[in-house]
Amino acid sequence: MYDCIIIGKGPAGISGAIYISRSNLKVLVIGKDDTALKKAHLIENYYGFENPISGEELFENGIKQAKKQNIDIKNDEVVDIKWNNNTFAVITVNSEYEAKTILLATGKSRNPANIRGVKEFEGRGISYCAICDGFFYKNKKIAVIGSGEYAIHEAEILKNIYETLTEEEKDIVRRGRNTENHHLPKNATNAEYSYATAFEALIGYLYLTDEQKRLQEI
Repeated sequence: MYDCIIIGKGPAGISGAIYISRSNLKVLVIGKDDTALKKAHLIENYYGFENPISGEELFENGIKQAKKQNIDIKNDEVVDIKWNNNTFAVITVNSEYEAKTILLATGKSRNPANIRGVKEFEGRGISYCAICDGFFYKNKKIAVIGSGEYAIHEAEILKNIYETLTEEEKDIVRRGRNTENHHLPKNATNAEYSYATAFEALIGYLYLTDEQKRLQEI
């Protein structure tokens, strides 16, 4: 019987487990290794780190820190939770556990664009957070692929960083919106807004062969 079972072993789950353990309570962490943090190529804006650290390294350091406190961590997937005799039964793919309380720290999964090349270049030029990763692309050409007000908001964040930005909003046409009634960023003189544009593939220039690079420049 655990005092608490935490579902999710990212930064939130591990931080919670450390505090619970330091309160002399028995805690179990259950989660998988497909956290979004591991896809971060470099993290430079985290307090206390003089040098950049990769998301994968930060993730693994958190796991090591928890294990040093003898916190039980299971690499498993929770498939069901049941309330039974004043306790929670947590059912996973491989086992079943009991706890007095449950802490959900599962984070939020992303729905990546169905575009060839997205998965291959996540963390190597493709990012999901303008305010987190925009600085890495200072004075470079950036494209924001998205739709609606959120994509415009991300473009606003980037406008002081990028050299040229192309805002692709194919969903606006499907919703019957156009450039005349859409709220475009003010003073966005170095931005291009392209509507109803469909992407087929994203290609990482640094990973092309010399012949492919030559064809790209023609």
